[in-house]
Amino acid sequence: MKKSYEKIILAVCALAGLGLAYVGYSKSSSVDTEFDFMAKQAGKNDTAVEGAEKLTATLGTVTQPVLLEQATLGDSNRPVDNFVGVSLYAKKPAAGEKTAKPVDPVLDAPIHPPIPNIWWLENKIDPGFGDSPDRDEDKDGYSNREEFDAKTNPTDAKSFPALIQKLQFAKYESVGYFLWFSSALGPNQYQFKIVELPPAFEAAPPVEQEQFLGSSGLKYNRTADFIGSGANIFTEGYGKDRFKLKSVSEKEVTNEATKLTTKNDFAVIEDLAPNKKEEFEIPRNPKSKERPGTVRYDRTATLVLNAVGEEGKEFKVQENTTFSLPSSKGDKAYLLKKVTSAAITVEYKDAEGKTQTIEIKKN
Repeated sequence: MKKSYEKIILAVCALAGLGLAYVGYSKSSSVDTEFDFMAKQAGKNDTAVEGAEKLTATLGTVTQPVLLEQATLGDSNRPVDNFVGVSLYAKKPAAGEKTAKPVDPVLDAPIHPPIPNIWWLENKIDPGFGDSPDRDEDKDGYSNREEFDAKTNPTDAKSFPALIQKLQFAKYESVGYFLWFSSALGPNQYQFKIVELPPAFEAAPPVEQEQFLGSSGLKYNRTADFIGSGANIFTEGYGKDRFKLKSVSEKEVTNEATKLTTKNDFAVIEDLAPNKKEEFEIPRNPKSKERPGTVRYDRTATLVLNAVGEEGKEFKVQENTTFSLPSSKGDKAYLLKKVTSAAITVEYKDAEGKTQTIEIKKN
């Protein structure tokens, strides 16, 4: 008995613990029933909180699934978010008005012209920011506006416009030259002279251009001797091996002011520069007002590719020559077709091999 004393005590404690556990479990399992009963029997003499009789009904409603029917708007049957109680977008109040008018993203005018509102909705992009078109939704380096213009997916980083979309026209340069058909000694005996013009000449007013070309201080490069058709006009100095005399013919010319008709010689010149390869015509001894119209230009664009680590890197391209993007890449797949002081025109082939043309305005 003495040896088993500790075992007996442990057995009694275990039985007591089991009893208490059973009592606790039975009480907890009957809480809902008892509470429900108390709520139903609530009256003047019990201590239930005010409104306890409504508790049972409330619990019943939250335990049942609630089915919401999709709402639609007007005759269009467009779905409406059941949980939105206010307009998502609103116009700025007009002058004299205090209340902002709601914007219908589908039926109203574009929030960010020319991008239609439906484009934002279809791509699930918020147009509610003032700079929404300039934001980059998929972080691929192209703005929403650029993706819209290129018809690519603005929410997929693997779908982005052609690299040409990141090309910037930074600077414009032009070098003008005045090629003057100065004299004719006889059949197939002609002389020419040429002068390089300053960069500011093209932007100067016509009157200043006339005065400059009529100045006696200009240093012309002249043909060494009289030349005939088929010869290079200049064999040394400025214009060397650049121009070839194709032919000379006599034509009638009518003076618009006096209405008098006279005859004059006109020379057809071939520009031998690789990026030119063109022919043009100039009159012999043009009058002062005619001279600016005979001036020709070699134009160059300074470009910057604002992408793929090329930001800030300038490179120059002459008009009607090819270049690559990035500029260090060997594949010259882009043609600088035209350069003006305001814009450049670039031609390239897309992924399907079709020739595309894009105009990029300066800056």
